[in-house]
Amino acid sequence: MEYTEYMETLKEQIQNKRARSLVAEEIRGHIEEQAKEYQAEGMSKEDAEREAVRQMGDPVETGCALNRIHRPAFPWKLFVLAVFLTGASMLISLTIDAKINEDGVQAAQVGSLFMVNAVSFAMIFVIMYFDYTWLFLHIRAVYALYMICLCLVWSGGILGNYQTALLASYSVQVLLPVIFAGIIYQYRGQGFRGILKSAGWIIIPFMVLTAGLISLPKSNGAVVENAVVCLFLLVASVLRGIFGNEKKKYLVELALLVAGILGAGVAFFYKYTFLPGGYVLARLTHTGEFGYQNRMIKDAVARYSLFGNRTFLMQGTGSDGEYLLGNIFCYFGIIAGVLVVAAFVWFLIHALRQSLLQGNRMGFLLGMACSIGLIVRVMVIYIMVNFGYGVIYTVAVPFFSTNVILAAVNGIYVGLLFCVLRNKMILKEPRSEKKNATV
Repeated sequence: MEYTEYMETLKEQIQNKRARSLVAEEIRGHIEEQAKEYQAEGMSKEDAEREAVRQMGDPVETGCALNRIHRPAFPWKLFVLAVFLTGASMLISLTIDAKINEDGVQAAQVGSLFMVNAVSFAMIFVIMYFDYTWLFLHIRAVYALYMICLCLVWSGGILGNYQTALLASYSVQVLLPVIFAGIIYQYRGQGFRGILKSAGWIIIPFMVLTAGLISLPKSNGAVVENAVVCLFLLVASVLRGIFGNEKKKYLVELALLVAGILGAGVAFFYKYTFLPGGYVLARLTHTGEFGYQNRMIKDAVARYSLFGNRTFLMQGTGSDGEYLLGNIFCYFGIIAGVLVVAAFVWFLIHALRQSLLQGNRMGFLLGMACSIGLIVRVMVIYIMVNFGYGVIYTVAVPFFSTNVILAAVNGIYVGLLFCVLRNKMILKEPRSEKKNATV
């Protein structure tokens, strides 16, 4: 069978259009490599190619076997767990609402919960079927649009009341690691110069966020949170060899760079802000040691029991998503709380593991951005806040949100993660993007 006929027959067996070109390129590479070996043994070019094609076997059988491998893989395990966590959070929220309200659960409360979670899952499904390579190919336009949105919500007045503007600002901020993943990819293979360029572009949004410190609808805690996530993503990129193979050297240089940025930041705030007056330090000390909210939470934690005591962390936080985990421990008991935490841990560890296994550098960066972001947000900040050991601020947790804005941003995060896992075997880095590019 001739090479062209063989390839056409084989490609007909591959159902997914995206996977078809990937499989064709792989098989073409195998045939060309084998044909060169036969030519080295003395065969003519035509005979060598014909023999290499024959060695590949029947095109229908080979194509069917490859079709079973190179197809979208729906992340069923994570999806089922997502449904379980969402259902559990809704049931728990409604149970707590029934306890709080003497008239029982109101229809409006049920409808609101269903709407919030419907928005979250709608975002998950829309994003999951998105071609994430588009984000990397158009990162300059995405970055510009992101900065416009950040400045709009940062200004405060466009969204009406302060609380809505604050939630919108937080939601835009937590998407920053996703943008950073695309920026890092643009400077792959450029060594420490690429690290500097990546850091330079990502510092700009942080400068916008920290430019004003008074009466702006932004979460200072979220600024620190996303700075940590971006740093972890940069370290993961160095360890993966995104910037080059001199990993130890790049890690040392990155550590010096971070130390320099932190030193400059501390010097700036000490000289030009109210930090010397002790206001910020006093607030942090008060919140961490003697703050009434943390003190009340710690008092509630001390009364935890295996099967619950039907009380809440604080008055007015019954079904609040930000304190739902703590209220599960209080109201339903330690066993129920540990099961919920275990479900989150399994979800996040599995997501991180699958992201680490991505062969596609785009998939690796995007998967790691989402996984690291969710791990920091859920397993560190959310748990600390719910046990009285963290600075109190808005935290967007997947499947536990009771606000539609936070539910939407959680849906984007989980949807991007599912998108990476679903397309593991069918998406590749485009040839046109394998050269070094700039933002």
